[in-house]
Amino acid sequence: MDLILSHKRAMKLAELVGLSLANQTTFATAVSEVARYALEQGTNPTLTLCLNKSRNSQSLVAIIEDKNLPVANPLHQGLLYAQRLVEKMEITNLEAGNKLTLYYSLPTNRKISAEHVANWRSQFDANQPLSAYDEIKRKNDQLQELAERLQTSEEHYKRVTNSLPLMIFTANQAGQLLYANSWITEFTGYSVQALNQTKWAQSIHPDDYNAFWALWTKQAAEGLPFHYECQLKEGASQSYVWHLFSAQPIKSELGKLAAWTGFAVNIHAQKLVEKALRENEELIQAKTNLEKAQQSLESTVSELNRSNTELSQFAYIASHDLQEPLRKIQQFGDLLRTRNSTDLSTESLTYLERMQSAANRMSWLIKDLLAYSRLSTRRETTISSPLASVINRSLENLSLTIEETNAQIQIDTLPIIEGEASQLDQLFQNLLSNALKFRRNGIIPHIRISSQEIPATDLPALLKPARSAAAYHKIDVTDNGIGFDEKYLDRIFQVFQRLHPKNEFAGTGVGLAICQKVAANHGGAITASSQPGHGATFSVYFPV
Repeated sequence: MDLILSHKRAMKLAELVGLSLANQTTFATAVSEVARYALEQGTNPTLTLCLNKSRNSQSLVAIIEDKNLPVANPLHQGLLYAQRLVEKMEITNLEAGNKLTLYYSLPTNRKISAEHVANWRSQFDANQPLSAYDEIKRKNDQLQELAERLQTSEEHYKRVTNSLPLMIFTANQAGQLLYANSWITEFTGYSVQALNQTKWAQSIHPDDYNAFWALWTKQAAEGLPFHYECQLKEGASQSYVWHLFSAQPIKSELGKLAAWTGFAVNIHAQKLVEKALRENEELIQAKTNLEKAQQSLESTVSELNRSNTELSQFAYIASHDLQEPLRKIQQFGDLLRTRNSTDLSTESLTYLERMQSAANRMSWLIKDLLAYSRLSTRRETTISSPLASVINRSLENLSLTIEETNAQIQIDTLPIIEGEASQLDQLFQNLLSNALKFRRNGIIPHIRISSQEIPATDLPALLKPARSAAAYHKIDVTDNGIGFDEKYLDRIFQVFQRLHPKNEFAGTGVGLAICQKVAANHGGAITASSQPGHGATFSVYFPV
């Protein structure tokens, strides 16, 4: 009866100061353990229940005294268990025996006055102890009622959380789910146990996973709220949907972090709107940049048209005004040489021949420049042009040179391309003329014109055609002439660039520049490969 009474009075006092049922039970159990020890080992123990208050703390205190109460070292198991249940246990040796004091901390926000204590003492005096059976029965009834109320509360909480259109959860500090409503398992397709085992690895997007848990660990360690936006995979569709996770720390009555409660809400539509607004801003900026570029382009086109007009004027001057003085120089030189050849000295005839040679070179240079400029300023109608016909016309124009050199020409099957016939004639006549001109002494020229269709992926790495296409016609003009060093590859296609002196090979250095211009005008490009003394191959690419 004394043991039951000590437990009852300890429970009652803990209830009066406002502790939860769990904390009431903890304090009363500690008191009961010490009381049991005192009843078994002492002769006439007494129990005093009181409150201890200071500026920074307040505690429930239980004091058990007995003049014949021994306390051995090490402590009895019951005393050790009681010691673990309270904040502090003091053992005091007195002349009249030993005293055991238990301290159980109370929240500092509970204000307890002297009136409270007087009221509680009067309740203790008024409530006489029941029999052991009645006391146990009453406690069992209370526990049963509390269990039913708790179950009802939990069921109500589950119904409420399952009815809300968001994921609700409770987690411990490590992020392990203690509770999750049905929305979490239905959306992810995983049970709470599976989510805890994998730490959501199959549900959180890989791009967000590490950052999510890094922030959770940091916030949990500091007891701060957690907020994070991430993508969660929907189990049914296997598509990722943006969610906002938000969790708040929950503290116990003693101020310790007990758990985290929070929710995850679908913000996918909001993210799409944000993305649309951001893209719209980018579109507006792009439109502004496009308008500026358009203005710049119009200015450039205007400048280009002006330049083309000036170039056309230059072409006219080159074809008429510059050619006319040269023709007079050539005519008067011929007259001087035919009429006065006997009167002129050998030195004078040499000067006259050099003057006429320079005039002839100047005339050819003007003609080549005129041909080059017309590639940009004059455009003819684009037609289907069989390259075999283009090659035959070029060979007819070069027939005299071919006969003089006994050149052998091999022509494979060639495609039909869309282009300007006159420009294509210029392109291949220049390539064939070069193949005949740069021949090796004593070697009969052998020229082969071949064709193949290649995908764009097989183009030479540094070659950039003027127009993109899936495939290209590759036309190779291969000779067995003197060749050239490929370190001069970029140079040979520039205007006025020559690799040989004028006294070795005639020419103005414009022919290959014309070839490159014609290839670009037809959306293609031209390049070459060669080794000195082993001939050269010029490859022209036309988009299919």
